[in-house]
Amino acid sequence: MRTYGVICDATGFIAFVGHATSPEDACIQASKDQGAWGALGPFTRSPLGPSHDEELTWIELSVYDVTGLLDPIPNVDIEDEKAMAAMTENNHIDQFIARQY
Repeated sequence: MRTYGVICDATGFIAFVGHATSPEDACIQASKDQGAWGALGPFTRSPLGPSHDEELTWIELSVYDVTGLLDPIPNVDIEDEKAMAAMTENNHIDQFIARQY
């Protein structure tokens, strides 16, 4: 299992640093107890971002492979400096979106 870091693109806040089976699983874990985001549809890869349909709202997450750089951080602070410094363009894996309902 790899260690992933997930940042919410809209806010720039860290949502998750921990073990996951895949980048998509990291997104699911990042959003699973976040009541503020409401109900979400399934996550899908989205290197181009969400559709520009103004009727829909989306959550956009960037995923980083931080294996060997960070240990899992339960309840990570949204602005954790060490975690933020570890998530760079060099270890950016992908972007995912999910529709918010």
